[in-house]
Amino acid sequence: MLPEVQGKGIFGLMTSQALKSESIICLRTQNPRMYRALEKYCKYIFPGKETTPDSIRLIQKEFADYTRSKIDEGGVVRGYYGGLFYGEEPTHCKISKFFKEDLKMDLSKGDAVLAVGII
Repeated sequence: MLPEVQGKGIFGLMTSQALKSESIICLRTQNPRMYRALEKYCKYIFPGKETTPDSIRLIQKEFADYTRSKIDEGGVVRGYYGGLFYGEEPTHCKISKFFKEDLKMDLSKGDAVLAVGII
């Protein structure tokens, strides 16, 4: 989204609308703030602190196929964006460490996570 419309609640409106008829939502992002925003709507989010079940890995695989992406075991598409999608690297106090240390994402190389949220 363009910077001038960020922080206006659009993500929340879109997510709420999508979740009216669904129990699973997928998000591709390299922004830890977007991942954190999705956590607020979902009981579980993968990849996350818990081991990703095979059923969720299948959803990730289908999502990756839909977006013509190749994911690794952690649910990350290496180099998806071709570089940093933002002017400055986005950070979040609770998520950035997870992205860098657990998922081994390199935002400067364009890595993106394919997150699956369960209501």
